[in-house]
Amino acid sequence: MEKNLYIDASHPNETRIVLKSDSSIEEYEYENKNNLNFKNNIYLATISRVEPSLQAAFVNFGRERHGFLAFNDIQSDYYQLPSEDKEKIRMAEEKIREELKDKPVDTSQDLIRSENEINSKDQKNEKEKDKQEYREKVKSSFGIKRYKIQEVIKPGQVILIQVIKEERGQKGAALTTFISLAGKYMVLMPNTPKGGGISRKIFNSNDRQKIRNILNEIEIPKSMGVIVRTAGANKTKNEIEKDFQNTLRTWEEIKDKALDSNAPSLVYEEGDIIKRTLRDTYDNDTKNVYIEGNEAYQKAKKFMKELMPKNVKNIKKYRGKIPLFHDANIEKELNNIFEPTVKL
Repeated sequence: MEKNLYIDASHPNETRIVLKSDSSIEEYEYENKNNLNFKNNIYLATISRVEPSLQAAFVNFGRERHGFLAFNDIQSDYYQLPSEDKEKIRMAEEKIREELKDKPVDTSQDLIRSENEINSKDQKNEKEKDKQEYREKVKSSFGIKRYKIQEVIKPGQVILIQVIKEERGQKGAALTTFISLAGKYMVLMPNTPKGGGISRKIFNSNDRQKIRNILNEIEIPKSMGVIVRTAGANKTKNEIEKDFQNTLRTWEEIKDKALDSNAPSLVYEEGDIIKRTLRDTYDNDTKNVYIEGNEAYQKAKKFMKELMPKNVKNIKKYRGKIPLFHDANIEKELNNIFEPTVKL
């Protein structure tokens, strides 16, 4: 079914997005500029306080309320240890990676921050506990001490973090140093060396086998992991590899920007509604993207050029005198949402 995307960014304080087919509105999303989503954003931050009783640290990443970073979410690269001990940990991590390949617990799945694919919180906690216990068992077999956060992390330390949960009530944002970057067809985990994984929403065994074969043919650095998203189920090797290269390029840009920045500062913004829409909603059924607002048009064109260069021609700037949503008869349909009776 042919669809069109309509983006109304003509107002300074809001952006509205509608995916519309000939018959009806398929999807509607709204973003208030005064209340921007910052989940999955990446920041260069500093440790403001280490809390031994919680085995966690509080982190200043540029917002009024400091974020919460659990010890399990801190990469061993950040541990302040002699290089000899770090090498032991690195070797243990290598061993863990090899052992986990044969272990039935699908640990790689728990690392997708950008897709809500965990059936329940209890299930996730159970798998995390299993994974953590296994890691500690392997580490202890190497004679590696189980460190406490206060022994290896110090206040004032500069770290690169990603937001995994936004602020709720009195709680600060939850953070991690294990970065994950969502592309259109896959998720790149640049500092989680787990090889290749597949979204659990791809049920078909033939599709899964085909994706495994593709991942085996793509040269993924040992220090990184990737997980193919549901959108990548029927994609070719060229499409998945191209998406991997684009996401890898984004990671290189993030690293370069982090080196040139002073903490605390925003290094990468994934929360942008236009980027998210083009990445997750735009597909082969979408014919054109109509945009009202020059800044949004330029942003969309630039992002589409990176994501799918062949489709840049489908990004069209709306130049009509009547507002876009009125011209496309969207405003009237949106108003019907608030009617007390709905026609089925």
